[in-house]
Amino acid sequence: MDNTKKILLGVCDIGNGHTNRQKCIIKELLKCNVELVLALTENSTKNFDSEFPEIKKLLIHIPWVTCNNAGVDFQDTLEKYRGRKKDQFESFLEFAVQARHCFDGEPPDLIMTDYEPNVAQFAYAMNIPLICMDQHSKFLFLNSEDINGFTVNEGAARLRYFFPKTNHRFISTFNPIDIGDQEDVTVLPPIIRKLTKSEIDHSKIVIYFSPYTNDMNQFERVLQMLTDRSDYHFVIYSDLEFRGYEKYPQFVFKKIGGEFTEDISNCSCIISSAGHQLISEAISLDTPVLIYSFSTYDQNYCAKMVEEYKLGKVIKRFEKKEFDDFLSDVPLYRRNMAEFRKEYWTASWNDIMLDVLREKFGIVGQ
Repeated sequence: MDNTKKILLGVCDIGNGHTNRQKCIIKELLKCNVELVLALTENSTKNFDSEFPEIKKLLIHIPWVTCNNAGVDFQDTLEKYRGRKKDQFESFLEFAVQARHCFDGEPPDLIMTDYEPNVAQFAYAMNIPLICMDQHSKFLFLNSEDINGFTVNEGAARLRYFFPKTNHRFISTFNPIDIGDQEDVTVLPPIIRKLTKSEIDHSKIVIYFSPYTNDMNQFERVLQMLTDRSDYHFVIYSDLEFRGYEKYPQFVFKKIGGEFTEDISNCSCIISSAGHQLISEAISLDTPVLIYSFSTYDQNYCAKMVEEYKLGKVIKRFEKKEFDDFLSDVPLYRRNMAEFRKEYWTASWNDIMLDVLREKFGIVGQ
């Protein structure tokens, strides 16, 4: 009897964190009794084709829904929707027609997603079990504390809008959270790739400018903090152009890509926005972080956790003294990260996830 599970997996490519998590999950699933089909945007197709050429892909268009402290901002969402000039419902129907027969004429047995809403909508319509595996589901269990003018309702509203019901939620988180007595929710250590720490180059600092936004203001304020620090070597990853900064010999600009893993593996520290995925990878390497927050609750929450557990420092005024103060505490942050991992990352995310998938959904290793 063939016990292969047919899984449709939705890939969200808004920021690299989702993409990197999904690649980790796909690699684990391919060790099991599954057949995979991926739902992803045109922007992600080349990326996933190069790494997973044998897996079938379906094209999707991800809707953008704006949220604020009051919940869904329908007015702003409407304006953005009109600006995109894309019929989202037609796009979904085109995807659904293919998804219904994507496994040699058969529908999927199970649908999994990291914040990708098209596959969730399809799961509801077809009454197919849905698993969410992301870092955002923690918003459903956090208190309503205000952080720098942002509240958890911003993230929770989007989850309620796109993913109101699941058969199981996996929450990827670098910091501990309390979910109470929830049978259908599993908290995981962060879903990240396995990185190996190399010998530290104490003069090397990696700067990562996330493609989540093209707003140059914060990025340039970071560079301005460092224009007189020729005693360090800054490797700056960005897909944007920073004209005028090439004249500083300490700045080396690289496009986001393959060399990033090598550079973060031997750098002294990382400067970045407060993205959950990169913070998690930095903790796994015991590499302290100097971070700043985009205008989202998620990033402000992650930044607060970094400072609360003394894993790095948050930039508040983009002043040179903040960089100096951070450098003086780098050894302390590195020790704290090692102790933090030992206390809170007590098992591997993939072992925990695969145990649940086996027990609840019949997915077993080959």
